[in-house]
Amino acid sequence: MLDRTKAPEIKEIDAVSLQVAEVSHLSNGVKLHIIKSETQPVVRLDFVFKAGKVYETVKGASDLSAKMLFEGTTNYTAKQIAETIAYYGASFDNNHGYDRSEYTLYCLSKYVPDLMPVVLDVLQNPVFPAEEFAILKNRNQQNLKIQRQKNNYLATHSFTKLIYGKDHPYVFGYDEGELDAISLEDVKSFYNNNYSLEGLEIFACGAISEDVEDLLIKELSGLKAPSQMPGKVHFVTDGTKDTSAFDEIKDSLQSSIRTGLTFPHISHPDYHKLTVLNEILGGYFGSRLMRNIREDKGYTYGIYSTISPKEKDSMFYIGTDVNYEVTNKTIAEIRKEIKLLQDELIEEDELKTVQSYMIGKFLNNIATIFEQADKYKRIILYNLTPEFYSNYLTTIRTITPQEIQELAITYLDTNNLKTAIAGRKAE
Repeated sequence: MLDRTKAPEIKEIDAVSLQVAEVSHLSNGVKLHIIKSETQPVVRLDFVFKAGKVYETVKGASDLSAKMLFEGTTNYTAKQIAETIAYYGASFDNNHGYDRSEYTLYCLSKYVPDLMPVVLDVLQNPVFPAEEFAILKNRNQQNLKIQRQKNNYLATHSFTKLIYGKDHPYVFGYDEGELDAISLEDVKSFYNNNYSLEGLEIFACGAISEDVEDLLIKELSGLKAPSQMPGKVHFVTDGTKDTSAFDEIKDSLQSSIRTGLTFPHISHPDYHKLTVLNEILGGYFGSRLMRNIREDKGYTYGIYSTISPKEKDSMFYIGTDVNYEVTNKTIAEIRKEIKLLQDELIEEDELKTVQSYMIGKFLNNIATIFEQADKYKRIILYNLTPEFYSNYLTTIRTITPQEIQELAITYLDTNNLKTAIAGRKAE
């Protein structure tokens, strides 16, 4: 009988075993990754094209192209596409990114045969109706105007320009009016030149029976795309020599702060260690930045630091919103916390707390088959080793205070920090 007067035994997590996909190389050159789980009668299909912002020659073309695929095909109108997806209680959406463009279908496994014709038609037979394009473009322009009234949007946009240069595709957002010149022909051209089966990765996970697997292989083997080869990446990393930028919003009572620099690629030997350093500094609610700037100083409701990995680069930054009068004091405190990490060894108790938090969060984030599939997908798309996440856990458990101090000295050089502020100028 369970003795509830005794606490459960605590066990160390030495490694993690994620479910490995079965990979099929289809006759048309596409790779299909299948991860099976019968816990829920649901299937998720991810179609991941090399069609992100990095392939653009006209700004905004990848985003609008991705959205236009849902606006009508040779066999279905936009309304018919939406009604069919809704009828089966499914969802079919696009997640457009910097490096890739991804189309995701969620549905009950028994409805896969009914939905595949619509999904494949959207991907390979879009007609790009002019009227729908005009509506979509206008909606994006209006949304941009609204976003550019927000401090956090402007600060992030300016910060990424400081890091990468104003014309780099890894820049967040757009300048005012930047989407005005894009034409329907630009959008069609992007689709025709960048939606290729070469490099397309399809991930299927969930309740995939033998019949569903056979259907997927048959249907996906017939998938066609307009381009024979993926497009060329169009960017050169050329960050500005400026270390700061300021977007003034005269009537704003707050200022948004973004400060940071580039970090090593996710495949770099130090990357896992840097995630621990980031967690200590500002990665969770008990971090040093939160304790100082929120709890002690009361400058903000929240402050965070994060590492944003891309396929070609990684970026580290700290973000917060504060009363404009304490903007400079907040930046000084951020630098102070970085300096403490460089000058003093972290106490063992603090390090153990962070280690336990990170391991617990990771285990919670692989609780479902879809979350495990996301981890597997990252390994494939970022060309990582199969041991990537086991090494991640090992690094968290074994990192030392000395290593953390060395990382802070090496990678958090405050002389190299770029800082963008959007808001009211402090008097």
